[in-house]
Amino acid sequence: MTIIMTKSIPSPGTRTALSGYVLAMAHAMAEAGVDYRLLMNEIGMDHRRLEDFGHRFCQEQVTRLWKAAVEVSGDQNFGLKVAKHIRPSSYHVVGHAMLCSDSLRSATRRFARFAKLVSDSAVVRFVEKDDYCRLEIELETGGELPRYQAFDTVLAGFLEYCRWIAHHPLDPFEVFLTHSAPEYPQEYEALFRCPIHYEQDVNALVFRSADMDRPIPGANEELGSLLDELASRYLADRLQGRFSRRVRDILLVKLSGGEPSRAETAQSMHMTERTLARRLTEENTTFYEILTQVREEQSYSYLKHTDMTIEDIANLLGFSDRGTFSRAFKSWTGKRPTEWRTEHANLVDPLDEDEADHE
Repeated sequence: MTIIMTKSIPSPGTRTALSGYVLAMAHAMAEAGVDYRLLMNEIGMDHRRLEDFGHRFCQEQVTRLWKAAVEVSGDQNFGLKVAKHIRPSSYHVVGHAMLCSDSLRSATRRFARFAKLVSDSAVVRFVEKDDYCRLEIELETGGELPRYQAFDTVLAGFLEYCRWIAHHPLDPFEVFLTHSAPEYPQEYEALFRCPIHYEQDVNALVFRSADMDRPIPGANEELGSLLDELASRYLADRLQGRFSRRVRDILLVKLSGGEPSRAETAQSMHMTERTLARRLTEENTTFYEILTQVREEQSYSYLKHTDMTIEDIANLLGFSDRGTFSRAFKSWTGKRPTEWRTEHANLVDPLDEDEADHE
């Protein structure tokens, strides 16, 4: 397994998508006889960066590439073709963490948590109920609306990847799509293998809970947890906007006094809540995304590098009690804080090891 790291980060405010995702589009275009190099060059995208898995393409250009690919190929079902080329590298570190998960439920949690690493425009929700689980997808590009084929690829690509890592047939209970029924729906029926509802209010996959609990062969949750930390650091690196960093710094100070509210944070920055929300939106994030990210990142550090009790860590992270912290931590990792700490007692952080080698 190779994880390629990069220090190059696009300027704040620019929505981007990882090159691995765009590479799946390129493979599908090549398969359809379309010269993706020519199309990318016309749009201003450097096709030579496709296999640089740390590179990020501007979302506006990706949206234009979708439009050109569908028009040139003449295939309205092109999104399904792209889905068949989704690989671990398409999701970068997230794909490898999913591969290490002990179940499809755990893999899906990771996909939802770290989807913004794949695309800044991705908004993914994983709703878990007793009988079913629902994965909902939105794409907020901040500009031109995405082609519906992009939604097809996200849903179908996720499903195909889950089938691949589970080594077992996996059929959703039902699928919801916001676009109208295609001229040739047979491809959708063959791929999803379940009832498909078109012209809905949401793009979503619905699975039976029992299917989400299927084990993944060769799972390695210890390695998966290390990759979670790496993904968490990448997310923190995505918050490179000067304003986001200011909010992050304030939250780090305020957390030990209880959960800071958006109103309190705005007051500390001498601005209104509306202004705070607007400034963060300009940097492709929200107050609660930063708060969750800070808590998660700090929890890893406290659990791994200190002997503090779970109660003390909960207080330092601004949670009302140990139980609230434990539930939040389990939603991030699928494990209780005590379980995670025990598993990581003898593990070496790959980044720490790399830094030690250079001392």
